[in-house]
Amino acid sequence: MGDNSETPSLLEWCKTPSSSMTTLGGGADKAASSRRRSTLPQSSTAEDIAFFGMVRQAQQVVSMDGTNRFAVRMSPQVDRGFFLADNEWTCYRRNYFQVSCTFGLVGERGPAPDQECPCVVMDASGTAHTAVRFLVAISAQVASSRDKDVELVQHTPKRDKGPQTTPQAQPIRCTGGPSAISSSTVCFERLQFKTATANNGKRRAAQQYYTLVVDLLADCDDGERCLVASTTSSPIVVRGR
Repeated sequence: MGDNSETPSLLEWCKTPSSSMTTLGGGADKAASSRRRSTLPQSSTAEDIAFFGMVRQAQQVVSMDGTNRFAVRMSPQVDRGFFLADNEWTCYRRNYFQVSCTFGLVGERGPAPDQECPCVVMDASGTAHTAVRFLVAISAQVASSRDKDVELVQHTPKRDKGPQTTPQAQPIRCTGGPSAISSSTVCFERLQFKTATANNGKRRAAQQYYTLVVDLLADCDDGERCLVASTTSSPIVVRGR
């Protein structure tokens, strides 16, 4: 892999929080990140309270010949819609927000051979599934209850009142390593929480929080869809007004 002083180890990639990773998408993503930081109060920055946490890899991913094991590197970011209030991530239910994501595979024996990254996903039982494509999905939960889902709605790009849908998983092409100059980006636009968090603004009751969850999925040649990795946001207050 060359000079180790310039190439991070696999362990270092795994320990890197998704919120502080170098964006793989290039200048457009950097501009979006700059816009996000500009919405924060001057006393706080996005680095003070990270929006997304560590990436948790759910399955082993290896090369087709089994000689190279990959660490999944996801770079989700919020491009608009959220701000820090009293050191808590906050948004308004009626305001649109947008989440984008890129991802890459970093190998113990070097990067994946190309951007299509043919590979094998090993599930918890040790069964090998050949991945034919990767997808990114977004969902939401009540922060204190992982099994209680929160409905997200997605609006059409038109300004008139169009149909509302549940955001669907979108295909994504991975990059073969941190030095790649291009990669595909999934962007979920014009999203809203369908409901506000309970008790916000009421001093006598405990504040409820939501979290956003970004999942990396793999569609496999045997028809299985495997969860490969995921990351969860910090707790979010969703104001009704």
